[in-house]
Amino acid sequence: FPSLRKEGRMGQKKGRTKKKESSQDKSAQVAQANTCLKQANVASSEAESPGTNMDSEGIIKAIDDLKTALKGDNAKLQQNIDHLGHEINGKLDNIATEVQGLAERVDERKTQLKVLDLESRSRRNNVRVFGVPEGKEGNSTTQYIETFLRSQLQLPEDLDLNIQRAHRTLATKPPPDSPPRAIIVNFLEFSTKEKILREVWKKGKIQVGSSTIHFDHDYAPEIVKKRREYNVIKKALKAKGIRFQTPFTNMRIHWESGTRTYSSAREAYNELKRRGIQSEEPVTADGGSRAEWSLRERLGWQPADSSGAAVALRAKNKLQDFQRSIAE
Repeated sequence: FPSLRKEGRMGQKKGRTKKKESSQDKSAQVAQANTCLKQANVASSEAESPGTNMDSEGIIKAIDDLKTALKGDNAKLQQNIDHLGHEINGKLDNIATEVQGLAERVDERKTQLKVLDLESRSRRNNVRVFGVPEGKEGNSTTQYIETFLRSQLQLPEDLDLNIQRAHRTLATKPPPDSPPRAIIVNFLEFSTKEKILREVWKKGKIQVGSSTIHFDHDYAPEIVKKRREYNVIKKALKAKGIRFQTPFTNMRIHWESGTRTYSSAREAYNELKRRGIQSEEPVTADGGSRAEWSLRERLGWQPADSSGAAVALRAKNKLQDFQRSIAE
């Protein structure tokens, strides 16, 4: 029975221990709950205190001030953006205007070239005869030119010249002491015209009394002006006995080292200068100064009269001249 008493005492002891632990846990939970309640009361009282209300109002005011400042900055930024946009649009408009002007000038240049090409084609079968005294042709310029060509050139008797028309240029008749007007001769076939020019150039100088007669292609006025720019170059080359040719608007010079072709009188002049040959500076086709030509050549300027109205007027005059020449 002693063992039974011992176990009973141990069981009673364990029960009292468990009750004690349970009571301690409840006390800890109550203490924790009281602490949380106190903290909540303190937070509530602090939230309701005047100082906290003032801090909240200050924060709200600061936020409102920040919003106002941001609105002002946004307005200023928007104003700057609008100003920049207007400035960019203005520059783009200027660029568009300049591009349009360039396009118009390109179109005008193309129109000039087309008119020049059309006129050159209309003159393709023509020959200009220079030096025939005024009135020498009599009543029939066509008959006079045919007789003159057959008497001066070694032409086959069976060659039909097929001269369609021949007349003086449309300029007014010059005074007696002035150079005579050129005679324009139109051949039916281009090959006949080329044969006549070859025979003329083969013979060289043609002298009729005191007059020296020259033959050349019938170039358009713009081409004639361009070719005249080579006159001072030709003079310098002739003085040195250097052979040259002027096909269309170019110059071909036969140097001892070989033949070279130059596309402008300025280019040929620079070559003569480089080789130590003295020559006057060529003048511009539009009558500008030599310094102006040099500047225009470097900058790519065009003559001032290259406006659309000027081009149209020149085209109209050329067509009228051509119609009158056909009528005659």
